[in-house]
Amino acid sequence: MATFDTLIRGGSVVDGTGAPPVTADIGIRDGKIAAVGHDLGSARRTHAADGLLVTPGWVDIHTHYDGQASWDPVLMPSLRHGVTTAVMGNCGVGFAPARADQHSWLIGLMEGVEDIPAASLEAGIQWNWESFPEYLNAMDATPRAFDIAALLAHGPLRTYVMGERGAANENANAQDLAEMAQLTREALAAGAVGLSSSRTTIHIAVDGRPVPGTFAGDEELIVLARAVKASGHGLVEMVNAGIVGEDCAGLDREMALMHRVATASESAVMFLLLQNNIDPTQWQRQLAACEAAARAGQRLIPQVSGRPISILFSFEGEHPWRFMPSYQALRDRPFAERYAAMADPAVRAQLLAETDPNDTGFSLMYKNPVLWEHTYAAGSPIDYTPPRSRCVAEMARAQGKTPQAVAYDLLLANGGRAVLTHFGVNYAEGNANALHTMLRHPLSALGLSDAGAHVRFIADAGVHSYMLTRWVRDTDRESPHHLPLEFVVRKLTGANADLFGFSDRGRLLPGLRADLNLIELGALATTAPTMVYDLPAGMPRLTEQVSGYHATYVRGELVTAAGVDTGARPGRVLRGGAA
Repeated sequence: MATFDTLIRGGSVVDGTGAPPVTADIGIRDGKIAAVGHDLGSARRTHAADGLLVTPGWVDIHTHYDGQASWDPVLMPSLRHGVTTAVMGNCGVGFAPARADQHSWLIGLMEGVEDIPAASLEAGIQWNWESFPEYLNAMDATPRAFDIAALLAHGPLRTYVMGERGAANENANAQDLAEMAQLTREALAAGAVGLSSSRTTIHIAVDGRPVPGTFAGDEELIVLARAVKASGHGLVEMVNAGIVGEDCAGLDREMALMHRVATASESAVMFLLLQNNIDPTQWQRQLAACEAAARAGQRLIPQVSGRPISILFSFEGEHPWRFMPSYQALRDRPFAERYAAMADPAVRAQLLAETDPNDTGFSLMYKNPVLWEHTYAAGSPIDYTPPRSRCVAEMARAQGKTPQAVAYDLLLANGGRAVLTHFGVNYAEGNANALHTMLRHPLSALGLSDAGAHVRFIADAGVHSYMLTRWVRDTDRESPHHLPLEFVVRKLTGANADLFGFSDRGRLLPGLRADLNLIELGALATTAPTMVYDLPAGMPRLTEQVSGYHATYVRGELVTAAGVDTGARPGRVLRGGAA
């Protein structure tokens, strides 16, 4: 009789604890790791892992699959990159609780904040829930490739309780606060892994209003954080003001607010730590505030990204001329026709001469000459830490042209499918020094893949693979920017599992979940993103392919083999706490 269901033999095991790699076998039985060592015995299936890294499956703490998970059991943007657990409900937006007359508004909120097409959400979501516990049950009714967990989002919670007053960001009264606290307790008891809230004014619904809760005062936030703390598990995530520099002074105030919330509630508070382009050293003050909180016994957790975060400009997706008057007649044409028109010298001249009529969001950024100082020719595959010589502003100065003209002509290449990267955060000084310091900081958590969101102009679901290539394999070991393999794997697995109390995963130790990746590090590579039209209602999204993942296991079942979905569906809703 076989000792194990599956035996992973001879791999270089990086176990997620921070320990260096060791060559070992891993025996899997009943979905769990039964043994790690040598000469373990027999198995019904053996997977040779010679020359491969064997790691825990990645734990992605910042995704936006809240709608997509209701129709898509695979979530391939993350699965192909080795994610085996994903947390959604971030940034204060989600789809529960939700009254029937609020469905369209919540879809508009998600579209405005996370750029997920409303047409896809309208076509894909079945809305077989009202409360948050019912939402989790609905998600759990579908077998899926990997586990998902959800934060309770402040936006829908506030709107559910307060109606139009909540959507309009009016102050909550005592009754409102009591009801929101009760629903928060119910959500956490049902398995929510915390609560998220947005504090940034660039997060706006399609009707132009900020996310409900953006201007909530101390009392409201403390009441909700206390409800999270009382549940015995979970944390509070707050997307802070100033994340792209729209209010740098406001960000300092928000740090003080988060400290007050953490102190009064005794709950852990996580926020996004980013280097903005307006005040490139502000992140240092934020880290100092986290260190001060830690000394005082509070937990302010800076969530950082694995790479500079960029908007991918392309004529097939987001670009600076999308709202120009002359473009509106082209907007809904098939791409081939649209590109042919934009390549016409007369149309080019007209678009370059026009002014964007909008004055919010990205349109406001487009009017700022500083935009082009942080925009680069992307290359293929995309270089997320490019040299200054590829900066559009630098090229414009060298060529004696306007940055707009240079950018337009660069985007005409490759049949209109060329890409520019605009670094909104984490590349303000044209280097990765700040980001490297954030990643190395002992208090920081690695997140911000934003998987499932910004589908036409961001493709960061593969940040986990990028961590292994850019920071580990492709950076010389003697370089101050090199990150040790075991450090990166721990950040992606055990550390993130600990953050949410997922004690059954994140490490390759006997008794824990058999969620594993088998990776050929030398072959690990990601293609440049391309546009596909496979969302419901035929809407577009950027997708990328990845090579180097030989296998991914979830609960001991092989879910991908050489990047191909096997059809196995061992995933479920991961519920926090006793639930």
